[in-house]
Amino acid sequence: MSHYDHHVWAKEPGRLATFESAIHQIVETFGLNFYLACMFPERERVGLLENLITTNWPGDLLQSYRSTDMFNQSTIVAKLKESVLPVSSEQLLFARAEKAGLASRIAGVFYDDGFACNLGISLHDAKGRQYLFMLSGSNCSETELADLVFDLMTALDGLTRGRGESKLLSPREIECLRWSAAGKSSEEIGIILNLSSHTVTAYLKTAIKKLGVTTRIQAVAAAYRLKLL
Repeated sequence: MSHYDHHVWAKEPGRLATFESAIHQIVETFGLNFYLACMFPERERVGLLENLITTNWPGDLLQSYRSTDMFNQSTIVAKLKESVLPVSSEQLLFARAEKAGLASRIAGVFYDDGFACNLGISLHDAKGRQYLFMLSGSNCSETELADLVFDLMTALDGLTRGRGESKLLSPREIECLRWSAAGKSSEEIGIILNLSSHTVTAYLKTAIKKLGVTTRIQAVAAAYRLKLL
């Protein structure tokens, strides 16, 4: 459990339990073995344990990070600081970005079949907070990567959505997406909803941002998967 008590889910054990169950199901669905979900390291908090939300990593593996800077200085974290794209690695957190190597007593903990293939994925919640997911297995298929990322986004949204927020999108954003799915342009949607085309475009841009995608088509697909349309 993370030390971040200001998050809405920190005081709602049921929400965290639901999130853990969702991550466990994702790992099983995609044929993986291990998972770790945490806050992305920042200047004032760089350690793995202080950022940790949930994981099924072996205890001795977690303890290996307690007195080191491997988490913040790892190759995969360094790459995710420079790109929004998922990172695939055979090393995950296990090698520093400077490639200085690790003490043998630590390295020996990591390398087994369960960590042969690793994925690092960085996601943001609706408040702009950054999270880090580490997924490991004996074999990782990149052909299902888009579905994997979306399922993680859905789980994260359920964890971080504020109290009283029954939906990720506002009613107007949903209306605009619904008509966009029907093939209508911003101008046509504006006429239908009695809004200016600029207002429609603004609603669609906000929906796109909330859903963590880049295009209207992707937003429509995401909204359908969240059963908002």
